[in-house]
Parts: sequence; structure tokens; C-alpha cells
Amino acid sequence: MSHKKMVLTAGFAMFSMFFGSGNLVFPLLLGQQTISAYPFSIVGLIVTAVIVPFLGLLGMILYDGSTKKYFEKLGKVPSFLLIAMMLSLMGPFGVVPRCITVAYGSVSVLFPWLPYYVFSFFFCVSIAALIWQANKVIDLIGLLLTPFKLGGLMLLLLVGLWFGEPTAATDLSAKAAFTSGLTLGYQTMDLMAAFFFSSTTVIYLRNNLGPDVGRMTLLKLSIAASLIGASILSFAYIGFVTLGAKYSAFLTTAQPEAMLAVVAQHTLGDYALPIISLTMAVACLATAVILSTLFVDFLRDDVLRQKITRPQSIFVSLGTTFGVSLLGFAKICELLGTVLEVAYPALIALAITNICNKLFDMRQGKFPFWITLGISGLMKVCRVFVL
Repeated sequence: MSHKKMVLTAGFAMFSMFFGSGNLVFPLLLGQQTISAYPFSIVGLIVTAVIVPFLGLLGMILYDGSTKKYFEKLGKVPSFLLIAMMLSLMGPFGVVPRCITVAYGSVSVLFPWLPYYVFSFFFCVSIAALIWQANKVIDLIGLLLTPFKLGGLMLLLLVGLWFGEPTAATDLSAKAAFTSGLTLGYQTMDLMAAFFFSSTTVIYLRNNLGPDVGRMTLLKLSIAASLIGASILSFAYIGFVTLGAKYSAFLTTAQPEAMLAVVAQHTLGDYALPIISLTMAVACLATAVILSTLFVDFLRDDVLRQKITRPQSIFVSLGTTFGVSLLGFAKICELLGTVLEVAYPALIALAITNICNKLFDMRQGKFPFWITLGISGLMKVCRVFVL
């Protein structure tokens, strides 16, 4: 396989892994909320959902895609607990169940009679079938799921933006719109995802390049793949926030997880709705596949030290996913938001510190992470106390 094809495959796969449930919902929601002030909200969203995750990607690449090396300065026990917390939130206790709720939000427009718990069960079964062979995940996502997803989303964006109405005026200030974008960017959890998606990409490139590949070659190709993924992600955010602003009048009564399907119905009509609904489901499935793979392997190899088989780990993970998914989109986002408000600033501090350590040999320790975590935790407690 040529370098160009490997980089494109890895870059498309990275975009597909990032652009899942929250990335389909929050940009539309942001546009609907900020209306004519949406350009400022786009800037805020790109800061926390593209630039900050790219810092995580760059740092992880500099650490050879090793999460162990990346977090080791925090100490053995704290780093293990932090990794466990992040993988749990991105896996069966947060993002994967949220993927199911968003996928159902699109499919239920076509099949309103379909019970949610039935859909969730079969979605989990589909994830299990796709992750059964771990070494096929990147090829499956990059070469099969991503082109289908990109085609459907591009069709909706082009038609929706072409026929969209001018945005209505709003009293929302530029600062408030920027802050809204900044805050919703946390909910995508893309910085956490970057710590682990980059590892998957580096391993994929290393395996395809062979054992004799030089470190600089691997570094350049990994960064190139990351830039491709980040660029596509930025264009997608700009398009979907704009789409949400232009169709805000139709989205006022829509549930967040069904907004994209509502826009599709207004732009492309009922005949195209099945394509868009399936595209949304595939987008959520692509993210759920990689996140479930990460948690399954972590549970088996790092937590239980291979005392259970991989199929057993898959069963435990997806059984938990199914249970948590029954909480619904709003409740899952509420639980995630509470944790992210405290943890995200500290993770940003860690990402910046690790890059400085590698590029400028600054030898910063663990204190920026813990100080930031303490401050954000204290601020959260104060807000709760005041309220």
C-alpha cells in the first residue's frame, strides 16, 4: 500500500471516528441556538472540538502513540485511573450509548413504531459483529463506513446550504455565542478521543509500513493523517452550525438527536430521508465501533489481565452499553457534562505540557494538570453552592 493511500485511509478513518453522535447533534444545536451570531459560535466550537483535540493528537504522536508514556508523569495509579475514567466515559458509560440514542433519533423518523430498546439491542449486536476481529477495524471504518458517511453528509450540506433561508436576527452577543461554542465543544469529548484514536492510527501506519520504518517517516505520516481528519472535521462543523442557523425555525420543537433528520426532511424531501437517516446511523456506528474496541481491549488486557477472553469482554462492555443507553440522550449528556466541566481544562493543560516537554525540552511535571484540575473542581463546587 502506498504512503498516500495509507495516509488518506488513516485520515478518513480518524474523521469518521471523531465525527459521531455528539458531532452530528451539537453543531446543529449550536446553530439553532445562536442563529445570526453563529459565526462566533463556530470559532468557539473549532477551538475546543478541533484545535484542542489536535494538540492531543500531536502530543500522542510525539509519544509514539503510547498512552502509557503520555500519562506516566501523573503517577502509575493516577494515570491508570484517568485512562480508565476516559475510556469508560467514551465507551459503555457515555459516548457509545449516546451514539445509540442519536442513531435511533434518525431511524425513528422512518420507523416511529420501532421500540427504542429493540433498536438499542440490535445496534449493540451490530457493534459486536464489527469488532470481533480487532485488526480489521481501521480498514473497515476508513474504506467502507467513511465514504458512505461522507457522501450522505455532503449531499445534505450542499443541498441544505443552497436552499437555506437567511438567518434570523438574535440579541445574543458575540461573546455569548463564542462561549456557547466553546462549551458545547467539550461535549464532543474529542480531546479524550484524541488520546486513543491517535494510538490506533500510529499502530495502523506502523503495521502497514513494516518494522524497518524510520521514526521521522512515521511521525510525518501520522501528522499528515491527523491534519486530514482535522480539516474535514472543521469543514463539517462550519457546515452543520450554518445549517442549524438557517433552519432554526424548523428545529425549535425538535429533539436534539432528531435535528439532522428534520433538516433532511425539509431540504431533500421524504424520498431522500432514508438515505440521510441511514447515513446518521452509520456515522454513529463508526464511532461506536472504535470506542467499543478501545474499551474492550482495555478491560481485557489492562483491568482483568487477560483473565477473560475477548468475546467475554465484548459481552460485558456491550451489555453495559445497552443498559446505559436506556437512560436517553438528555440524561447521558447531563452526566457527561458534569464530569467534563471539571476534567477537560486539566486535560488541556496536560496536552500543552506534554507538547512543550517534547518540542522544547521544558521538563514540566505533573503540577499543571493537578493545579488546573483543582481550580476547575473548586469552581464547579462554588457554582453548585451558589445555585
